[in-house]
Parts: sequence; structure tokens; C-alpha cells
Amino acid sequence: MLDLHYVLTNPQKVKDAISSKGVRGISSSDVDTIITLANEQRALVTETQGLRTRRNEIADTIQKAETPEEKQKLIAEGKALKETLQTKEAALTTVEADLFKLMSYVPNVPSDDTPIGKDENDNVEIRTVGEKPTFDFPVKNHVELLTGMDLADFERGTKVSGFRGYYLKGDLAMLHYGALMYAFQKLVAKGYTPVIPPALVKSFTLFGSGHHPWSGADVYEAGRPDIDETGKEGEVVSLAATAEIPLMGMYANEVLDGSQLPLKMVGLSPCYRREIGSYSKDVKGFYRVHEFMKIEQVILCHADSKEAEEMLQELMRNSEEIMQDFKLHYRVLAMCTGDMGEPQYKKYDIETWMPGKGGYGETHSASNMSDFQCRRNNIRYTNKDGERIVAYSLNNTALASPRFLVALVENNQTAEGHIKVPEVLQPFLGKDLIKASSAP
Repeated sequence: MLDLHYVLTNPQKVKDAISSKGVRGISSSDVDTIITLANEQRALVTETQGLRTRRNEIADTIQKAETPEEKQKLIAEGKALKETLQTKEAALTTVEADLFKLMSYVPNVPSDDTPIGKDENDNVEIRTVGEKPTFDFPVKNHVELLTGMDLADFERGTKVSGFRGYYLKGDLAMLHYGALMYAFQKLVAKGYTPVIPPALVKSFTLFGSGHHPWSGADVYEAGRPDIDETGKEGEVVSLAATAEIPLMGMYANEVLDGSQLPLKMVGLSPCYRREIGSYSKDVKGFYRVHEFMKIEQVILCHADSKEAEEMLQELMRNSEEIMQDFKLHYRVLAMCTGDMGEPQYKKYDIETWMPGKGGYGETHSASNMSDFQCRRNNIRYTNKDGERIVAYSLNNTALASPRFLVALVENNQTAEGHIKVPEVLQPFLGKDLIKASSAP
């Protein structure tokens, strides 16, 4: 959420952000409504404070009245003040609710160096890394390759789980967990605190991360899974789409010690996404599924643009090192305004070469959220002067599987129909070549 003062002093920048990001639920004209509501709120706060002050003065004076007439006059004034105050307080409550609703839809204003564009076609390629592989045999996509080796089962996955269901089998299951653990251990070795967060999250976490109100349709609601400590039904919870959500919620409504920032975490969690509106996209295979595992990097840092940029570049280096360890060809994109999402201040994507589709596929997303998420989550820190300041947050994928397996197996297939195991993953499988499924 943006600071209200920023909106009031930079209305055109906010309008431009709404327009260039194509934000749903709010229009540029609503910024003018926010300004009007903020002025009304300020006036009502001043009025109610004045009325309370006068009411307290009357309460102190009424017992000192020298005549019955004076006392009755004060009582009548106090009664009228009470009615007026109730009316003003009700009006203030309504104005504040309307203001909060509109503010919750205001997106983050993108950085000055973010490309302006409508969709993925306007993203800007920053660099390519590694050699694009060449093959002297017909390349198979991961579905053909893995089903032929009996390492994946999509038909039974759909039977059991529904649309986009799948099974990982034998050595593919080992490759899946090996890749995840390799990335997890690498980041822990770099000083990131390992966290296994809950997958069930309350609604405030979805608001805090910026998934609500915009991405509500893509969230799996799990209902009320249990009773609370009082014996009553707990509140509705949902399945998290990324560890970013519970990791940000972890410090909601807390004041951190500024000397301990930046706070670096690496979360390993299952992720769940309904993928509303994508039924015609990537119907077969692992590229777009409803449930998967992901290693997510999350950083909380000081409210300093230079430090935040340094942290963003560190997150990118971490993910690129993992890609290079697997010897995969990829490119880095600066995401344009229309393809970066509402909460992001600045965003990069890593797209990995996938021979089976003859193109690149997104495997990582790195975002500088500035203070947007922390303001929604009310995460602050104290500086050396004891001031409480809203923190900045950043995040990036380290590895998401099984989507990552698409690139891994397609790039490492052989003419004989085998899959070469990257050197760094061989200790997890105990072999350098996958020839057939080890599943019964």
C-alpha cells in the first residue's frame, strides 16, 4: 500500500501507474476521489477532536455551575454535543472505510527505469547467459520424454487430482527433490535463514503480500480447517501460492531492530494456484500446474533505495548462480509496467531455454516491492534515533519445480532417449544418467 501522503503529493505519478500497469478495480479518476476523501477525513478528525474537547470542558464545568439555570444550559449543550459528535464519528467511519478501500487498490508506482509497456511483448532483454544447446536428433518435449520413460504420469494425475494433475515417479522424483535441496542448501550457505512456512494462511497475509484484492480468483480457499483455542471455528484460511506470503506475514504488525536488517530468509514450501484464465495455455505438462514446490528468497531491509537495489541484484545473482551450476541457457528480462503486477516497484524475470517448446519459459521472478508490502503488513523497524520506519521488502524465486524440470530434462536429453544428470545433482541421485524409471 502506498503512503497516503505520497498519493496526495504525487497524484499524477499514481494516475500514471494505474494506467501503465492496467490495474483492475481502480481508475485514474479514483485518485481525485482519494484526495477528496482525505480532505474530508482531515476535516472530520479536526471537528471530532474539537467536539470531544468541548464535551470534556462541559463535564468539568457542570459541577461548578453557580445557578440551576446555568447547569441546565450546560447539560443541554452537552447533550447536543453528544448527538453532533455521534453523527460526525459515523461520517468519519464511513469516509475512512471508503478511503481504505480505494487505497487498497492503488498499485505501487514503478521505478523510473522500469520500461513502459502493455504486456510481455514490451519486456526488455537485459542479457543472455550460457550457450543455447544444439541437437543432432529430433528433440522431444518433456511430456514425450518423461512419459516414454515412465517417469511422469499425467493421465492418472488428472484422474486423481483433476485438471493439470500429475505424478512424478522414480528418478524424476529424485531429480525434483535433488534440485530443490541443492538450491535450498546453497542459499543457507550464503547466510539466508532456512524457513519451512505454513501453507495455510489467513486473509491478512494475502492482503499484506498484495495478492488481495487483485489475485483473489487465483487463490484456493481452504475454508475453516480447525477450531481455535476457545473451541470456536477458526477464520477462513487459504492455500499459499508462494512462500513469500507467509514469510511476509511472519513479521506483520511487528517492530524490528533496525541493526539486524537486512533480514534474509529462504523458504521451502508447497504452492497452490488456481491459474484462472489460463485454461488454454500450456495444457499439457509441467509448465503450468496447480500445485508445485518452490524455494523462495525474501529479504526485509532498511527503507533505503540504494540498499534495496543492492539486495535485488544479490537475489538475481543467487538465482543466476543456480542456473549456471545446472549449465542452462537463460535470459534476463526487465519487466515492463503492464507485465509486472500491482505491488512491484521493479521486477526482473529469468526465462530459461526450453528446447521442447522451441523458446524461453519463465522460471524466476525477482521483485523490489519498496515499502508497499511492509506498509500493508505494518512491518516497521527502529533506526538509531528510535524512530519507527516502514521497512522495504524484496523477493525472488530460487527454484520452482516441476516447472524447472521442463528445462532441466529437455536440455539434457540424449539421442538414445536418456537424460543426463547435471554434475551438481549427481550426489542426490547416485548416477550421471537416467535411463529408465526406478518406480515399480
